[in-house]
Amino acid sequence: MFFYGRMLELLTEKREERAVGALSTQSREEAMQFRIETVKKRATVSFPDNTQMSGCFFVSTVSALGGGEELVSELLAKNREYLPFESDEGKTVLLRKENLVVVCLAEDATDNALPGYKRVPVVIHLLTGQIMNGKVSFAQPETQSRLSDFLNSRDAFFRFEDGEKTCLIQNRFVKLIAAD
Repeated sequence: MFFYGRMLELLTEKREERAVGALSTQSREEAMQFRIETVKKRATVSFPDNTQMSGCFFVSTVSALGGGEELVSELLAKNREYLPFESDEGKTVLLRKENLVVVCLAEDATDNALPGYKRVPVVIHLLTGQIMNGKVSFAQPETQSRLSDFLNSRDAFFRFEDGEKTCLIQNRFVKLIAAD
């Protein structure tokens, strides 16, 4: 009697495992239907403790602004506290957006080729002690075309170019900005 009871128990467990396995496969297929296509954008991020990490952000293949893939600047402007990032070691981590001081892009998007963009030479002193020389590029209405107008209208990150690379600098880590 014990032997048959145990056999029945094992058979029931096997059926349940198969049912769960089938459900898992079906659930995975359903989840794939809702998956958002992404591409990787290379960047180096700097943190408040002066450490850096290189790797890739995952951005959408479709920009909300139209005209191609999402820009890293669009990703940083979203209302998200954590952003997935794949390190050069192949490990995917979540970066806390508020702790990103500077994001230097490996590929420069042509979003500053639009009419009306200004490039103002500046020296930026960060709270981390880092000093950056280059240009802040921006587009504002003619009535608000000063650098201070632009910086005061930004929530988090602004675009900075030093001739070699394009970076996105988080406003809250800026100590001061001087004209160059």
